[in-house]
Amino acid sequence: MKDLNAAGSHPDITFDTISVDDIPVRYLRRRGSDTAPPLVIFNGLGQSLEVLLPLIDELKDRTVLAFDMPGIGRTPMIEHIITIPDYADFSTRVLDALQVDQCDILGISWGGAVAQQLAHDLSNRVRRLVLSITSAGGIGSWWGTPIALSEIMFPMRYISKTYGNFIGPLMYGGEAIFAPAQFREYSKHAIAPSPEGYFTQVRAMCSWTSLPWLRQLPQKSLIIAGKYDALIPITNQILLANMMQNARLEVYPAGHLLMYSQRADVGATVGAFLDG
Repeated sequence: MKDLNAAGSHPDITFDTISVDDIPVRYLRRRGSDTAPPLVIFNGLGQSLEVLLPLIDELKDRTVLAFDMPGIGRTPMIEHIITIPDYADFSTRVLDALQVDQCDILGISWGGAVAQQLAHDLSNRVRRLVLSITSAGGIGSWWGTPIALSEIMFPMRYISKTYGNFIGPLMYGGEAIFAPAQFREYSKHAIAPSPEGYFTQVRAMCSWTSLPWLRQLPQKSLIIAGKYDALIPITNQILLANMMQNARLEVYPAGHLLMYSQRADVGATVGAFLDG
């Protein structure tokens, strides 16, 4: 069933659902005018599709796909999906259902873990890889500030919008602290995740790492970092760029909000990289 109003002022973006293992998975599609493989975006921890819309606007002429993970946004929880490889396997089934063979992948924050896992598991289907404000996971991570680390463990910022608007800038760092209105605008349309969906994503990230096979990823890769990121510090992106065999690092003067606050520059950079 199509969600005709979800995109609001984004008429070129359509929301729909597709059945995967008898579960209705909500996804969005923006059809581009080019013939390149679609760009599949994996979102951050507990984040619904709505927060991606401003970024997608900047990915000019490109077909874009994204979907709500189990227990997030408007996709119901699936109990047996509990690890990052489980999420990657679920994502593969969604791509199969959408008849996507070759694709490029953009993984943002938590979504970077799924993106890395998919690039490893489906190396013949993932052409190029973009990893933004993310890490190698688990023991391969440098964690953020004490505030960021304590808040990431609980979804209170989703339960109370007032609390979220207060604590969000302190979690994200950088421009979010000095321009909190930007954070409020970024997050105002987000749909609160289910507790099960949120905590499962946290546990999955904490128990996973790509370090054993990170050097083996064959894709040309772009690593995007925020110099003032309080949640996933830039040290993590430097590690990714140094360990991956075919990666380059782009650093922005921003915090964890950079995919929103720097979206015009990021969109241009990602587009140029994917076009080769």
